[in-house]
Formats: sequence, C-alpha cells, structure tokens
Amino acid sequence: MAMTLPKSNKVTLQASREATDFEVLFQEHWNRVCGILFRLVVDWDEAQDLALDTFEQLYRRPPKDDTNLSGWLYRVATNRGLNALRARERRAQYEQKAGSLTLEEDQPEDPADVLERKQEQARVRTTLSLMKPRSAQLLILRHAGLSYAEIASALEVSPNSVGTLLIRAEHEFEEQYS
Repeated sequence: MAMTLPKSNKVTLQASREATDFEVLFQEHWNRVCGILFRLVVDWDEAQDLALDTFEQLYRRPPKDDTNLSGWLYRVATNRGLNALRARERRAQYEQKAGSLTLEEDQPEDPADVLERKQEQARVRTTLSLMKPRSAQLLILRHAGLSYAEIASALEVSPNSVGTLLIRAEHEFEEQYS
C-alpha cells in the first residue's frame, strides 16, 4: 500500500529537493564562475561578490525553460563582470573630473586680479547709484536673469516697453561709466 504525504509535506519535500539541487549546482560551478569573473575584473574579492550575485539570481529567478544551466550561469556571470567593468570606468571618469575641478578651484587667485575685480565692482555700484532709480533697477533685474515679463511685473510697467527702457538704461549707464 502506497503512502501519500499530506500536501504541506509535499511542498516541504519539493523545497528540500530544490535546495539540494541548488547546492549541487553551486558546488559544481562555483570555481568556474569565480574564475571567469576573476579574468574579467582581476580582483578576487570582487569576482566572488559577482559570483554570489550570479548564484543569487539563479536561486531567486531561475531560467523558466529547459535552458542549459551551466551556459546560463556563465552568460549571467560574464554580463555581471562586464557591467562591473563599465561601472568601474564610469567611476574613474567621475573621479577624474572631480579631481580636475578641485584642482582648478583650489588655484590661488592672483591678488592683482582680485583687486582689479573689486575696483570694477565698486565703479559699477557707483555708476548705478548715479543713475535714475528705475534705470538702475532695470539693469540689475535683467543682469539677474529675469525675463522681460518678470521685469515688467516687478517695475509695474508694460511688458512691451521693457526693451526700450533697457536700451535707454544701458545708454545712461555707458554715459555715467565713462
């Protein structure tokens, strides 16, 4: 007389078989997958991490059809290795750019340039203070990047007149600045 297991025991038994099958696959292919990845990334620790990721993918999302599992493992491992190399290259480029920017920003400024810039700023402020208030405001707002509509709203003038008013303000600035 054949004994039938309750359904819950069947599920447990199936999960146990799947875990055993996975362990066999893991033991059988671990060294080869690590070796392939090591040849790609030339870092044993990174190769092992990528191999673990590959086997985790096999465990969590195995191929659905009757795929050649060893071929699938090697293909997934190779793709992970290539992705790691691409990420490494991108990271190196980002670090290079960041290093270059840091070097450029850390260059000490020439004291003569700093003095000249401060004198120029003082001269512009003096010129703006001598102009009509609305003309100075027009130039400051435009220099700050506001659009004609935003300038018109801020100064309570017609948007159609902002262009003409700016031209007049620029001429007034040039006369005062000279």
